[in-house]
Formats: sequence, C-alpha cells, structure tokens
Amino acid sequence: MTYQEFKNKYNGKYIDYDNAHSSQCWDLIQYYNVEVLNVPDSVFSGCGWVGNMVLWDWKYAQLMEYFDEVSTIGMQQGDLCIWADPNNEQNCHTAIFDYYNPDDNNCYYFSQNPNPCQVMAVNMNGHHAFRRKKETPPAPEPTPVITPNVERDEYKNQIEVLVPELRVRSQPGLNENIIGYANIGFYNYFETVEKDGYVWYRISDSNWIAYSDEWEKVYPAKEKEEFINLKILEKKDEYVLVDLGKVWIKK
Repeated sequence: MTYQEFKNKYNGKYIDYDNAHSSQCWDLIQYYNVEVLNVPDSVFSGCGWVGNMVLWDWKYAQLMEYFDEVSTIGMQQGDLCIWADPNNEQNCHTAIFDYYNPDDNNCYYFSQNPNPCQVMAVNMNGHHAFRRKKETPPAPEPTPVITPNVERDEYKNQIEVLVPELRVRSQPGLNENIIGYANIGFYNYFETVEKDGYVWYRISDSNWIAYSDEWEKVYPAKEKEEFINLKILEKKDEYVLVDLGKVWIKK
C-alpha cells in the first residue's frame, strides 16, 4: 500500500489499533507502520507516551533499526514525525508529513487526535522526523565455479589452489571481469602471462588466475623417462620390438 492509498483509506475516520485508550495519534502510526512501511508493531509498542520513542534510549534504538532520522527542513511526504518535549513527556504527538504550505508557512500532516484522521497543520516543540530505511538488498547469487579441479598428475603442468573461492578472470589483469571462482584443488594450466604485478595462469579457455605463494603452489610437468639404450630386436612398420619383456612400442 502507498501513503496516498493509506490516506484515502483512513481519511475522516477514527481508528484504534490496540482497542485501548480510544483513538490516539499512536494508533494511526501503528497502522501506517504495519500496512505501508512493513515495520513490526513491536517497535512502537510499550513506549507509553509516544514522545518516549525519542526520549528513551532503548526505544530510540529500536526505532533506528528501521528508520533514519532526517532533517525537519528536508522532510518528504510520508516521513514519520514525532514531537517530544524532554521537559514534559505528555506534551508529545506523532503524525505523517504531507506537505509544506509557503502561503501560511505551515507544515501539514496526516494526523489523528483530537480530530479523526485528516491532513492538518501541527505546531509543537521537539519535532523529529524519520524516514524508512531502504530495504536490505538481496544477497548476491553465489559466484559460479568456473573450472572443475582435476586429479594430481605430475606429467602435466598444474597449479594447486590453496584457498577457497579464488577469483577467476576472463583475461589476465586486475581490471578484467571476474567471472567466477576456483575451489581448493589442482588445475591444469596451459600458458602464463605477467601483468599488473602478478603471473597469471590460464586454467581453461578465458579462465585466468593470479599467482601468489599465499594462494597457490605451482607444479611444472615432469618429463617422462625415455627408453635409453634398449636393444632393438625387430622392426615392423611403425613399431620396434625392444628387449623389455618383448613389448611392442611405437617409434
């Protein structure tokens, strides 16, 4: 529900949220918090006189979990307002800012008590204004794992990632797009590039990770041992028979 819809719904009516103490300014704000701002009614409950929302530290702390206090000269339509006199807690009020009229230099509020809900000028001391905080943004989607790790193979160029969620970029360089992450484990690498103070390892097509000895360990491939000084027993097409248990091997 919008503020305008809320105002249209209750304009000219007496409303009593808790069925106690008849229709007070507090009741209007409780309906507004619940129906428009999605603020739990527990925030304003238990304050006694509504000015205590500002004067009592523990209630003010609850209030600030959901609102930011804003300048009274920069109010916007729909801002929640509280009047609190530190010298007289009963000299208090709460209403919803509607507009400022420069012709009579008055601010007008959607208010209740002593009248039914209506837009009216309110002039009292100890004015505070609050604006609903922005909703907490949703948590970002987990960054996908780009390249699966592999088994250790000493005959391939490999790099071992030692930390979780190592950033993978589309190209070597700190300003390149982060496209995912590499998990802890071994990865084959196919080329290296030096850039931005790091050696970058390509672990797949367009998948690059920066090297640091705190994050990774590099294992260059070992060369496979060649058959040296083996006695050739027979040659046939592409194969030779060597004196190694008489096994055919390709030339």
